[in-house]
Amino acid sequence: MAHLIKLEDYVSRYQFDIYRYPNQFTRLKKERWLSLKSEWEHDKEAQESVFITDLLEKEPSIHDELEEKSLFAKTVQWVKKLRPAKSEDFETENEEKPMEEERLIAKAKTLEQLKKLFIDEIYLSQLRWASSSLIEKSYLNPKYRYDERLKFFATQIPDNYLVMYKPIFYIKQARVDMGVLLISPTDVFCISLLEGTNKSIFQPLRERYWLEIVGKEERKVVSPVIELNRMASIVKEILQEKELAMPIKKIVLSPESYIDDFRMSGKIQLIDRRSFPEWKEKMRRNPSPIKKIQLEVAKVLLDHCLTTAFQRQEVLEGDHLEDDEVQL
Repeated sequence: MAHLIKLEDYVSRYQFDIYRYPNQFTRLKKERWLSLKSEWEHDKEAQESVFITDLLEKEPSIHDELEEKSLFAKTVQWVKKLRPAKSEDFETENEEKPMEEERLIAKAKTLEQLKKLFIDEIYLSQLRWASSSLIEKSYLNPKYRYDERLKFFATQIPDNYLVMYKPIFYIKQARVDMGVLLISPTDVFCISLLEGTNKSIFQPLRERYWLEIVGKEERKVVSPVIELNRMASIVKEILQEKELAMPIKKIVLSPESYIDDFRMSGKIQLIDRRSFPEWKEKMRRNPSPIKKIQLEVAKVLLDHCLTTAFQRQEVLEGDHLEDDEVQL
């Protein structure tokens, strides 16, 4: 799961310490998963032990028949040892579990279901980290809970990537809306999202416009190349100013639709629904850990972002706050 370091103009804890929070998020995420998985496995084992021992107690004849088979008899004795003295003990254990953990464990019937629920839970944590700090908070638009594109970048890209989703830069006293910036250990990817239906076919029309064809209908859309060139130019200027060198790559991304093949001198990569699975897998296979230059690039880009936030109520009331390091 990638690090969502900037979302629109929301305050992000990453902008205050980019060198600390990626490692912290990765560690907390791993600890949370191991704890949840352990509790889920323990809960399933407990349920099975109660089921088997209750069955044996209710059906003495079955118990007698099974006792004749030495191997299964030993298994029965082992299961009995697992059973607590009172069934109420299970209720006590469950009451002590955190509400969220208890809910996830109850809903997951398989380990794969538990993984999916865990990812959904961590995604909400990513949104909180990208819209709050120890002192400030931003109003998070509820739409981002259901933004499939954002969720893809946040949950399906590995945690050696840093994501800036539609950040707002402040350049020469002017606000500049960006697309998606994906900072890998080796490159900065400027990504323009080209949204269409699964029947859309996009064709470049002229320099400023492309054509979206859906069946017999056609409509003009602004060329994504315009946004890409603007993004790449701004990133390049910022990095040069700080004497940081990292390759900048441009991508038009349209996971649901088709883009007609055409040559762009190799300067822009076109990813449509045909090439999207391969591109996604390639991103996932990047083995390089987070690098110092990657964090330096992220920091200077964050420094040029606009932030709109308000102070937490606890700060206004003068309460002492400590970083919620143990929470996701």
